[in-house]
Amino acid sequence: MNQHKNSVALLLSLVCGLIFSSQSSKVFAEDWIYTVRPGDNFWNLTERYLIDISYWQRFRQLNKIADPLHIPPGTKLHAPVSWINKSPIISRVNSVQGQAELVNTESGTTTPLTAGSFVFPGEIVQTKADSTLVLEFVDGSTLLLQPESRLALDSLIIFGKTGMVDTQIHLKEGRIETQVEKKKGPASRFEISTPAGITSVRGTNYRVSAEPASSKSHTEVLEGGVNVNSAGDTKLISKGYGTISSVSEPPSPPIELLEAVDTQLIPEVFDRIPIQFVLPTDPKIKGYRLQIAQHQSFDAVVFDRKYATNQIRGPELPDGDYYSRIRSIDEHGLEGKNAEHFFKINANPEAPFLQEPKPDAGLIEETPIFIWARQNGIQNYHFQLARDNKFTDIVTDLPNLADAHLDNGYQLELKQYFWRVASISAVEGQGPYSDVQTFKRVHPSPQAEEPTINDTSMVLRWPTDLPDVKYHFQMADDESFSEPLIDKQTSVPTLEIDRPDGGEYYIRVSTIYPDGFVGPFGKPQIINVPSSGQYWWLLTLLPLALLAL
Repeated sequence: MNQHKNSVALLLSLVCGLIFSSQSSKVFAEDWIYTVRPGDNFWNLTERYLIDISYWQRFRQLNKIADPLHIPPGTKLHAPVSWINKSPIISRVNSVQGQAELVNTESGTTTPLTAGSFVFPGEIVQTKADSTLVLEFVDGSTLLLQPESRLALDSLIIFGKTGMVDTQIHLKEGRIETQVEKKKGPASRFEISTPAGITSVRGTNYRVSAEPASSKSHTEVLEGGVNVNSAGDTKLISKGYGTISSVSEPPSPPIELLEAVDTQLIPEVFDRIPIQFVLPTDPKIKGYRLQIAQHQSFDAVVFDRKYATNQIRGPELPDGDYYSRIRSIDEHGLEGKNAEHFFKINANPEAPFLQEPKPDAGLIEETPIFIWARQNGIQNYHFQLARDNKFTDIVTDLPNLADAHLDNGYQLELKQYFWRVASISAVEGQGPYSDVQTFKRVHPSPQAEEPTINDTSMVLRWPTDLPDVKYHFQMADDESFSEPLIDKQTSVPTLEIDRPDGGEYYIRVSTIYPDGFVGPFGKPQIINVPSSGQYWWLLTLLPLALLAL
């Protein structure tokens, strides 16, 4: 009988041992693990990491250590997360571009946020249009809150000195980008919820949007992996993919993100503001997003905007160095991989307005006069004249002109020229050159000879020695030529027209060169056409003169 009882007791002991072993292995899988260092003992470890010093005995017993004062270095000690000392923490505003506010959840009143402001658990932050805010968390993770977004910091907890941090935030509306540090320990978590679902990670770089109007959320993963949960279903979204989730539907199957935009055609230096450029087109691309920061880390975003076309018009920024992130948007509204592009702005002092010669003018003067608008605060001007629009074949380069004109330049040959001017200030130095303007040194405009007039026609001629040119002829009854009576082109230096009524007329001719360049009209000439009655009068005089003989 006793033998039977002993057998039953042994069996129960084995079962309990198996149950405890199973439970212990499950608990250990979720425990915080510490590697012992020289000088560690259960008292100083308990004081440093656990809720209360009274936990040292339980801590020792759980890890089956006989001597609490002498623990071999390298030993792995386990402790349930529930034993770890924990406390709420705050986040810090790294930067604000535009307007960002802290919302009082009880009264609804708002307080402006600035760089250096602290945000506590339970508080709400929001950004206005064309505004961004960067939050930094205690573990080094950062979050960019994009324009017109609203974010609640539900819970921010640190587990003593273990390095474990539990961050739970709720994106009510808008978009955020996160750079989450790799998590340490089982209690570490970075979780973003939206009205349409929940994303959770243990270290990655990803974006989330919340769109109340459509009750959808977009998630785009750039590094690592993200668990996305909606409608009771969870999907792991890996690097380079995105998903769309809603309250009523599981997350969509992973959708591959569009590749980075080709930035080779974007200028590296902008000398005009606002900056403008054109992005490639592709049937898959339905829009773009442009972000600009002053540092490659993007810890302070100065511009963030979405575009529906590939025509990009950016902000007016001060001169300096900038970094841009550009990405395309697909038909699902998912934003693609980042294309980073470094550029400079050198737009100040502004270039002067060029006045003379006029654009595409034809000049007959060997030494033309150059005039540009004078600017306040400008010390000197840098003038350049070249034979090509790239300014590799320079005719003259005058880097320190005090006046806003030049009238003693070189004598110019008959050909096309290009010129530009930059302003120089004592504070900003030399700014960008003006837009290049061109003109052409040409032969003097043709002057017509005395016309040949008969009863029905008038023939006009002008001398020329230029091959393969055409001519533009005009005749008017006023010197302004506002409404020409005749406006014709001809390939020969002569023109026959119907005899006009008697009176005074103005004529002028310009040369059209083989390359299409149109020279200036010459000075207007006056011709007098007798009325037809004068000729009949002259004919009646002739017989009278004969009778007198």
